[in-house]
Amino acid sequence: MLKLSIITTLYNSAPYMCRCVDSLIEQDLQKDEYEIILVNDASPDNSLEIAESYAKKHGNIHVLSYTVNKGLAGARQFGTDAAQGEFMCYVDPDDYIKPNSLNHLLKKMEEENLDILRFNYQMVDENYTFIDKPKAAQLIDYSPLAMDGKEFLCKRLGYGCYVWAYIYRSKIIKDNDIKFCQGDYFDDTTWLPKVLCAAKRVDTIDEARYFYLQRQGSLVNTMTDEATKSKLNGQLVLVRKLSEQWMFQKDIVWYKEMVSKLTMSLLTDVACRFYEQRGKFISELRKNNVFPIRSSKIPAKARIKYWLINISPELFCTLVHFSNK
Repeated sequence: MLKLSIITTLYNSAPYMCRCVDSLIEQDLQKDEYEIILVNDASPDNSLEIAESYAKKHGNIHVLSYTVNKGLAGARQFGTDAAQGEFMCYVDPDDYIKPNSLNHLLKKMEEENLDILRFNYQMVDENYTFIDKPKAAQLIDYSPLAMDGKEFLCKRLGYGCYVWAYIYRSKIIKDNDIKFCQGDYFDDTTWLPKVLCAAKRVDTIDEARYFYLQRQGSLVNTMTDEATKSKLNGQLVLVRKLSEQWMFQKDIVWYKEMVSKLTMSLLTDVACRFYEQRGKFISELRKNNVFPIRSSKIPAKARIKYWLINISPELFCTLVHFSNK
């Protein structure tokens, strides 16, 4: 059996994917020990052509392709279903992995009999210069401490639900039939908690093995109204799904705090860009019983926002709207 399957989805990825795929090739593993699965998500650029050129030169690179776009979640699931490795990980096509770093992570998985291993990451800009992480990400504790997956979810996950920040034992994903939901806007945040809840041993390593590209075009302040509306609707779906998930958990702290964070982000965007539609969004949030929102980890400056939302989400939207005029 292969040791590792690396799954990378491709959509308009051509400008970045060579750096990504080259980093996956430059690893301290024998070629017959791991596979690289490149899933072409009906990309309109020449990502497929580039992927096929790599596959011709490297026998452990497999290209999967289809003609109808499935979205990130659908493409990840397509790759997951095809994976043959004992372990698996996900790498986004505009990101890359530290060369000669994966073997060490796999050895730690095997030696400690882990189901999941989280590793640290470094953010880079489009010139591949190191940049600082957001403050919330800087607070994540990467000290090594193996524990049950449910305990890890509640005590150590934080808000960073990044599928690509982990190596997983394939068996826990496939035996528990944990699927990415095609069409989910935030598929990481619905998928990762389910995997953690199925895991018996989870640990962390404080070494940056992954390089996450912060593309200027992906920043919120450059999003069109259409893209922002899609994001907001995706957040509503995510709130609903997380609310449904916590009904089956004994400890709902992480779920409640994630929903609270999503609620504040959603209401802020609504107030700034879709103020006239605030009633519809607030009504949907109320249907999911998100109020009152709460968090034990918010900075002091954000506490007044939480307080205002709990008094009246309508009042919060009004104050944010007119303060941004």
